[in-house]
Amino acid sequence: MRKRLLVTCCCTALLAGCASNPHKDDQAALNHESAAAMFQPGKQAMERGDYSAAIRHYEALETRYPYGPYAEQAQLDTAYSYYKSGDSDAAAAAAERFIKLHPANPHVDYAWYLKGIAYYEGIQGAEWNPKPAEEAFNALDTLAKRWPHSAYAVDARLRMAKIIDILGKRNLDICKFYYVRHAYVAAANRCNTVVTRFQLSPARQEALYYLVRSYRHLNLHNQAETVYKVLAYNYPKSKYLGDLGKNNG
Repeated sequence: MRKRLLVTCCCTALLAGCASNPHKDDQAALNHESAAAMFQPGKQAMERGDYSAAIRHYEALETRYPYGPYAEQAQLDTAYSYYKSGDSDAAAAAAERFIKLHPANPHVDYAWYLKGIAYYEGIQGAEWNPKPAEEAFNALDTLAKRWPHSAYAVDARLRMAKIIDILGKRNLDICKFYYVRHAYVAAANRCNTVVTRFQLSPARQEALYYLVRSYRHLNLHNQAETVYKVLAYNYPKSKYLGDLGKNNG
């Protein structure tokens, strides 16, 4: 899953300063070599699965040499190491930091993916705090839309489908909670969320049903009829159609 950044060792000449200040180039080359030397222990620790040591080495590198390809790679590998060590919050934060610092980096799609799967690990289910699911969905959706041909886009879409199921069910449960307490405006709002935002969720059919009933209770008969037609068109064999035909509440 981990993707390595390509570290180039070519030295780019500064157009104005090369001839006038050769010592500056010498120092830059020395810093590059020193950063490379500091990078290796972190890489080796990560490859043997010692993620705590890897994080320490990478953070020390970034403190000493905050700029350049090795620092960027260290930032990305820090996020990956946090993820592999089970610290999803720190992994997501590290990935977000990389995204903000390097939005044009050619591997920023991987940072978005890492942020998404880090939040994804924090999802407990529809009945729990929805924030990890929502954050994971937003990050993976960004990846899939901006980089549709990314190596991570297929897995991102698969995870998004599971998140849609989770959040669709959660919002339907909240809709039903409000409905049985006669809070029909709140119930309709939650069902609308399922219908519009989580259209591919299995919960959508039942959400349409409760949306019709909520609108009828609110005497919004035109809206209720429109939603009934949507339900009938999309689910012509739905068990809810007969009930809605007989039940106005």
